[in-house]
Amino acid sequence: MDRSPVSNNSAMEALLKTNRPPTDKERMIQMLQDSISADNKKLKALQGKIYEAIAHTQQLKPQKVARTKIKLRHLRREESAILETSTDHRRVFSPFTNLPEDVIREIFAACVEDNIPILSFGTTPFPYILAQISSGMRHIALTTPCIWASMNVRTNLFYFGSQQPSKKDYAMLASKVSQWFDRADVQNDPSNILFDTLLSYSSRWKRIQLESIYGDVPSAPLVRIAALTAVDVPLLESITLCFQSGSSVFRNSPILKIPTLRRLTLDTHWNQFNGTIISQFTVNWTNLTYVTIHGGRGNGVSSIDEIAQILRKTKRLVFCDIAVGTGSEHLLGKIDLPLLEMLCVDDKRCKPNSSGVPSIFDSINAPVLVVLKIRAKFLDIPLADFFGRTPAIRELSLSHLNSEKSLADITNLLRHCPSLSVLTLHPPQWSRMNQPYDANMFLRTFVEDVNGGVGITCPRLEYFNFTGAVNFSLQTLSQFLEAKQRGTAPVNGLLPWERVKIDMWGIHDLERSQKLDLVSEKRAAGLDVYIYVKDYVYG
Repeated sequence: MDRSPVSNNSAMEALLKTNRPPTDKERMIQMLQDSISADNKKLKALQGKIYEAIAHTQQLKPQKVARTKIKLRHLRREESAILETSTDHRRVFSPFTNLPEDVIREIFAACVEDNIPILSFGTTPFPYILAQISSGMRHIALTTPCIWASMNVRTNLFYFGSQQPSKKDYAMLASKVSQWFDRADVQNDPSNILFDTLLSYSSRWKRIQLESIYGDVPSAPLVRIAALTAVDVPLLESITLCFQSGSSVFRNSPILKIPTLRRLTLDTHWNQFNGTIISQFTVNWTNLTYVTIHGGRGNGVSSIDEIAQILRKTKRLVFCDIAVGTGSEHLLGKIDLPLLEMLCVDDKRCKPNSSGVPSIFDSINAPVLVVLKIRAKFLDIPLADFFGRTPAIRELSLSHLNSEKSLADITNLLRHCPSLSVLTLHPPQWSRMNQPYDANMFLRTFVEDVNGGVGITCPRLEYFNFTGAVNFSLQTLSQFLEAKQRGTAPVNGLLPWERVKIDMWGIHDLERSQKLDLVSEKRAAGLDVYIYVKDYVYG
C-alpha cells in the first residue's frame, strides 16, 4: 500500500470524487485553511495601509518641521519684542540704566566732591550706599577709585552714651579702613589701632578734613597728624581744620608747609589767649590757590589787620573766603591778588563801621575778580572804589538793610558793575525785618532809566534773587518781567531774564493774588520765575 504524502486539496478532491461525506477531522482542516487564507488577505491589506501611512508620514515630516521652525521663529520674535518693551518700561523707573558708565562714575565722584564720606560708628558710609543700589551700580562703585580716596573719620563717643568704645569697636572701623583704601595697638589707648591704619595710607592722601572738639587739649591722633611731613603725605593737596575752640598743635605743624598743598581751610575760634592767632600759623601761603579762614564771634574772629597780613603773603590765590572782625584804624597797605576770581567776605562786626575806619576792600586789588559775596550785618562798607577796580564782576551777593535807603545805596554800587549777570540780595543773617518797604524804584532801575540819562542798571543781568520785606505794585512787577522776557526782543541791549526769584516777607496788599497770577502766566510762557509771598516776618 502506497503511503506517500498527499496534499490536503488532493485529498479533498479525491474525497469529493468518491462522494463520501467528510469526516470531522477533514472538516476542521478545511475550516482552518479557510481561516488562514482570510487572515493572510487581511494581513496583506493591513501591511499595505501601514506602508502607505509610513510613506505619507515621510512626506509630511519635512513640512511639519519647517512649519514648526517658522512658528518658533515667530514666537521668539514676539518674546524679544515683549522683553524689549519691558526693558524700556524698567528704564523709565531706573534712569541710571540709560546713562553711560563713565557718566555714572562722574556722578558718583561729584557726590563725594564737596562732602567727604563719613566713617563712624553705627553708620553706613556713602560709598557703601552707592554700592547697594544694584549689582551694576555696585560694580561701578567698587571700580571707581576716586570715591574711596577721601574719608571723614568721626569717633563720636556720645553715640555710645556713657559707655566708652571698646577695642572691638575700633577694630571694626580699622577693618573698614583697610577695605576702604585698598581692598597696631597701644595698650592704654585702643583707638590707636584705627589711626595706625589710617596713617599707614598717608602716602595716598590727597585731601583731609579734621574736626575736633577738644579745644586746647590736643588728642593723640591730632598730634600725630600734625607731625606729618611732605615725605609722609607726598600727594596731599587740601587740608581742612575745623576746631570748636582752636588747637595750637597745628601752629608750627610741618603738614601746613608741604609744597604740594594748594587748598587750606582753617575754621576755628581764634583766640590770642590760647596761642591760636591765625597770623602766627606757619603756612606756605605763597603756594596756596584756595584759602578759607573763618572763626567764631567777638574775639574768636580774625581781625582785618591779621587777614590783610596773610593775604599779602599769597601770590596765586584763585579763591578766598574770609571772616573778618574789627581791626585798627590805620591803613592796611595794598593787597595785590592778580589771579583772584572768587572772593567771599563775612563781616563779623557787631556794630556799624565808624567813619573813616579802613575796610579790607580799600586795600584789595583784584582786577580779574568774577564772583563777590559779602555777608555783613551792617553793609556800610565803602565799595564804590573797589567796584571801580574790579570791572569784570559777573556774580554779586550782598546783604541789604531792609530799607529804601539801603536799596538806593546798592543801586549806586551796581552802576559800577556793567558786566553783572547774577545778583543775589538778602537780609543779614538773623536780622529782624520791620515794616515792608517800597522797592518799586529799585526794580524799575533794571528795565528803564529812572535817573534821567544815567542808564539802565546792569543791562546784562540774567539771574535775579531778592529776599526781604519788600513791596511793589503789580504794574512794576509786570514791567520788570516783560521788559526782559525772552522772545520779546528786549530793547536797549538788555539781556533777557534766565531766572527770577523774589521772596516777599510780611506782605498783605490787595494785589497779592494778581501778582501770583501774573507769575503763573509768565511761567506758562516759559519764564523761569518764582515769587514767594510769606505772611510772617522772621527775627
